[in-house]
Amino acid sequence: MYGLIVTLYAKTASFRDPGAQLYHETMSLPPPSTITGIAGAALGLSFEDALAFMKENAVMVGCNGSSEGRGKDLWNYTKIKSGEITNAIIIRNFLADLKVEIFFACEKREVITRLADAFENPVYAITLGNSDEIAKICSIEIFEEISCEKKKILTNTWLPGDYSRKLKVDWEKVKKAKISLTLKPPIVKKLPCDFEFDANGVRKAVKYLDITFMGDNHILETEAEVLVFGNKFAAVMKHEG
Repeated sequence: MYGLIVTLYAKTASFRDPGAQLYHETMSLPPPSTITGIAGAALGLSFEDALAFMKENAVMVGCNGSSEGRGKDLWNYTKIKSGEITNAIIIRNFLADLKVEIFFACEKREVITRLADAFENPVYAITLGNSDEIAKICSIEIFEEISCEKKKILTNTWLPGDYSRKLKVDWEKVKKAKISLTLKPPIVKKLPCDFEFDANGVRKAVKYLDITFMGDNHILETEAEVLVFGNKFAAVMKHEG
């Protein structure tokens, strides 16, 4: 199996829970559907075509990363309801100074090569959230061989599945911290991972997957399967047609 790691950096980033309304909480990392969109932007494909490409080639995706802080932004937007134009205020959370490693894995070398070439010369600007949250492509690395292992120590990443009852605080790490820390529970989101599209390209979620977002002070009580890319590793979600 072949692999690719694309490292991205953005001054600000946001990944909205699709179920959010007036309060737009951000997830800590781009979920699988966002990664599909990022790959599509690099390839010059619509989201529909990018998803088809991922499913046709059974591409696996994963993500590690962390930000230096968070903030809240007030948005005043105009909406049309029952033919009437009204205004509303939403609170949108964002991440500051986010750096992520996006992992791709596939049995076909040509697919990994095509993705790597696309990120070398992306057709559209790469963003981590909104259209104005432009990302810098820091590095692109191809791996000729990747392996599968099971690990308990996973930080600043997401895992397919609900691991909320299989995690504990890494107290040894907390005790060694030189500053006070705010301990947060793991976050589990039920997120769309597959879609159907109408004649106008409007998408509708048809399949959902529990995703567990882990911080840097959590440790698994049970081992999780990860793919190993050199000296790095990540849990992945496989696109299935």
